[in-house]
Amino acid sequence: MLIVDDEGPDRELLKSLIASYCPHLRVIGEAASVAVAQNLISHLQPNVVFLDIQLHSQLGFELLEHFPSRNFLVVMTTGYDQYGIKAVKAGAFDYLLKPIDVDELIEAERKIRIELSQQQTEGEDLFNVFDQGEQVFIKPSEIIYLKAQGSYTLIVLIQREILTARNMNEIMRELNSSRLLRIHRSYVINRDFLKSYQPQGNEGMITLSNGLQLPVSRTYKKLLKSVLL
Repeated sequence: MLIVDDEGPDRELLKSLIASYCPHLRVIGEAASVAVAQNLISHLQPNVVFLDIQLHSQLGFELLEHFPSRNFLVVMTTGYDQYGIKAVKAGAFDYLLKPIDVDELIEAERKIRIELSQQQTEGEDLFNVFDQGEQVFIKPSEIIYLKAQGSYTLIVLIQREILTARNMNEIMRELNSSRLLRIHRSYVINRDFLKSYQPQGNEGMITLSNGLQLPVSRTYKKLLKSVLL
């Protein structure tokens, strides 16, 4: 998610509240102006944007005009309650008044999770592999990570693991998903399950939401850092 607010203390407070009470939201960037926010949205492709309505001399609504067909949810944040109807008309998913109430933020996260889950599963193309002679259909959104094992690939899903005779590069080409991120010659992760990154010299270590730690090689360290900012 992206935070757009012209007040630094407000951005820091929201980040702190999200870190403390919203474990399923991850801040990938922040902006203090419409221009910077427009650039970050285009490059980072966030699925949620927390957008302050008053941004210096501009309004957050001006940012939304640059994305008439947007693929992210907008949560408006403001200290002024007169913008509620305009926020709805602008297609805002939710609306939070400042100072942000923790319970309202938690409820907003709950609604966001439901909406994103529905978006991921509706019309999602299934990926098929053979597992011990049986054809299995997989939702790409349920892949946590891939591990190369010679000419085979271990596909680790939310509920199970599958060892397929297809190699990892072939699987990545077929999936062609922006969710998948290579971190090592032997590992590809689903960035939706990425929890944290810890640099270790020229290499590093990532932790997934299931607690598993995987190595980040020097070759892919810069790519990962660009995603995490």
